[in-house]
Amino acid sequence: MGTFAGWTIANDFINVPYTQAAIFHPAFLLAGFFLSRAVDDDTRGRAASAVLAGVALLAVWSLGQALCGEARAHADFETPNTLAAVLNLVLAPVLFRIAYGEKRRALVGVAVLLTAALAATLSRGGFIALAAGLTAAMLLFRARPSKADRVRLLAVLALGAAIGTAAMQVPRSLTGADSAVREDAQHFATTSYDSLASRVELYRLALSAAGEHPWLGTGYLGFRSLFEARRAEVPSYPVQNVTYFVHQDYLQTLVELGVPGLAALLALVTLPFALALRRARRTVHDPRAASAALAGLATMAIHALGDFPFYVPACLLLFGALLGEVDRRLARERLRMPSRKAIARGVLAAGLALAAVLVVAPALAELAVAHGERSWRSGDARKAAWGFELARRLQPRDWRYHWYAGQFWYGQAQSGNAAAAPLADQAFAAAMRAHPAEPRPLLARVATQLRFAPLLDHAAAATVLRDWADRALALAPLNPAVRRDHAAALAQLADRP
Repeated sequence: MGTFAGWTIANDFINVPYTQAAIFHPAFLLAGFFLSRAVDDDTRGRAASAVLAGVALLAVWSLGQALCGEARAHADFETPNTLAAVLNLVLAPVLFRIAYGEKRRALVGVAVLLTAALAATLSRGGFIALAAGLTAAMLLFRARPSKADRVRLLAVLALGAAIGTAAMQVPRSLTGADSAVREDAQHFATTSYDSLASRVELYRLALSAAGEHPWLGTGYLGFRSLFEARRAEVPSYPVQNVTYFVHQDYLQTLVELGVPGLAALLALVTLPFALALRRARRTVHDPRAASAALAGLATMAIHALGDFPFYVPACLLLFGALLGEVDRRLARERLRMPSRKAIARGVLAAGLALAAVLVVAPALAELAVAHGERSWRSGDARKAAWGFELARRLQPRDWRYHWYAGQFWYGQAQSGNAAAAPLADQAFAAAMRAHPAEPRPLLARVATQLRFAPLLDHAAAATVLRDWADRALALAPLNPAVRRDHAAALAQLADRP
């Protein structure tokens, strides 16, 4: 885990472009692990209850969406598949416990609720991941559930699936739609092929680019630029749609973080299971708890074969917490040795200090931008300028803050502030340097140069502006906004001597 997190962060400082996500995502993973690993049994129990309550609220929210007529439940997440991954990280351990003797009504009720919410997501990857994760954990546990426990487990799954399905059918039944269940089943089956075909196109694109930067990769979340430049190779995606993800985390990690990143991720997901195989059940403290946590880990590791849970903060936090639980159960005696405990505390303190340095500046930059945007909307240009300029100075390697500042200064120049035009040009130039593969700063700088050339200290020649515009089009040749702005720039350049 430390290797994967460390390489992700280090790669972000080596590669261009820089992105805060490469710092914050590993931070969620590490936070989940250390919080789970460090707290005592009582605190861990209270934290587990809080997580169950939180995920249960997400499940209620999801079922409410289904009852209100949404085709697929997603709660507060952008996609139903993300919700399914979060649900599985909690549902799989609970179901595993039920399969091996857990009879508490509250826990059984939560399992029914989460299963219903999972059914309402209609996530194929979520269904497959749950089944495969439970199967893997049961095989590692090396004991078959009793007949009564198997019946209880199947009853929970059947009841939850029935509730989720019923919630999705209620809106249609109220409107008098016929054969709703049959129509949903047909849609689920027919779209499966389209979804798989689209993913195969993304996989081919990623594989074709994996060898271009085998050791450092393209940089974290660099797949989006690759996708935009070669969108023609993914015809199933409409031109107005954007994706940052390959929908296969292992392949995306290879593209973005290179071979070292992929090796670290594979070690992260396989090492807990390798340790579980090596240790006999009698040497493991509470083997049922360890295997239940492994069930949750397995769901995310498997779901990552067809989606992007390792890029979702909530998933990383829960995955890290389950890793901490597994580590505590499998390596309890080793970590309680006094000398190593002292070393671990020192390493933890150093890691927390480093994390503070890495995380504080990006967090302050986000606060500064939020302050700038609020002030801009309220008409206070002075405070807005302070917020945007502070953000770009706190994070000079993040192109977005230069972009935000450039947009603000461009707006001020449009309002008649002549001094703002050079500032807009400088900000867009900084964004171009920070992210050479992003077309928006290129086109924005072209627009700034064309509109405010008399106000600029160094106006670019027409040939340079045309080169910038053409470069932007090459970076995203099928993007409608880029094509529109490129055409507008060429039309204006044609009128220049």
